[in-house]
Amino acid sequence: MTKTQYRLVVRQGPIPGQVFECDRNEISIGRDIANDFVINDAEVSRRHARLTLEGDRYQIEDLKSTNGTYIDGQRLIGPHIMAIGEIIMFGDNVGVIFEGETAPPDITVISTVDLGSTPVAAIPAPIESPAQLFTPIQPKLNEYPIMEESIPEMEPETPEETAKKPINNWLLAGCGCLVVIVLLFIAVIVFIDQYEGGLYCRTPFDIIFGTLGFCP
Repeated sequence: MTKTQYRLVVRQGPIPGQVFECDRNEISIGRDIANDFVINDAEVSRRHARLTLEGDRYQIEDLKSTNGTYIDGQRLIGPHIMAIGEIIMFGDNVGVIFEGETAPPDITVISTVDLGSTPVAAIPAPIESPAQLFTPIQPKLNEYPIMEESIPEMEPETPEETAKKPINNWLLAGCGCLVVIVLLFIAVIVFIDQYEGGLYCRTPFDIIFGTLGFCP
């Protein structure tokens, strides 16, 4: 037969975390050391409350304590059957949680199946490991278009300027010499004219020198 194991765990009081196993049919709670569960607090009476096993559950009752016993904030006025998880307050300072769990059965049941007479087909095959039951599905890669390699934009070629023809230096030299000769010729005429009495004012030189203002 399965049996439930109960315990009292102090959450608020002189010794937080203290655990008291409920393994008796009757458990007395109070400040006096003669109690089964001793709580050394000034608000706890010498004989404060009592737990009594009724079948498979515990019943709590207040023993006319000065500061009272509370279950989930409600003060006890009579016996109360405890439920797992309820909070018991002894006065205002001590809070205890009523916890419990089902104990495993003490007797192991022996199987009556005769494997020798059981058909092989009736014996379940061993369960494969999760790794063998499920075949991992490889995620399908999204097919993305391959980006073409960008080609740098070529600047339009600037047409080369037409090569300038080199100036003939000999031509320039010849022109320069011609100008010098002409100027020298004019200077000679002007020089001679000073002694010849106005040669440059005679025909046909007067047309040129008269225009320049040399001839009166």
